Amino acid sequence: MGGMMYVYIAIAVIIVGLAIFFLVRELKYPKKKMTEGSDVVESKRRIEKAVQNLESMASLVKTNEKLKNKLSSLKEIIRFLNPVKNEKIKVIDEKILARLDDMKIEISKDENSETIWRMIEEVEGYIAQRTKEA
Repeated sequence: MGGMMYVYIAIAVIIVGLAIFFLVRELKYPKKKMTEGSDVVESKRRIEKAVQNLESMASLVKTNEKLKNKLSSLKEIIRFLNPVKNEKIKVIDEKILARLDDMKIEISKDENSETIWRMIEEVEGYIAQRTKEA
């Protein structure tokens, strides 16, 4: 019976010791929250993804030079957008990326579709809205 008591005490000491260890570690080295810098890096990644999408769309276009030129000019506009941490702009960037994904699908189906031009107008509207919010 006395031996079991020592085992229980040892287990209790280990549990308390671990709790204290993790508590002290959390107080000394708190988990890093999303910082301003990481929000900007995330914004930059979204911009780079949009540029890559436009580059891949331009490579899909075979015969429509007008569309190819428009995609190229849109790519240059997006490439020079400023990465920012603003939450409203994050939402706008996500809308731009979603619309570009839709455009890529539409271009792969038919590069002469009128729907593509409407989507381009939407993206240009999002860019104007983003510029206004920044």
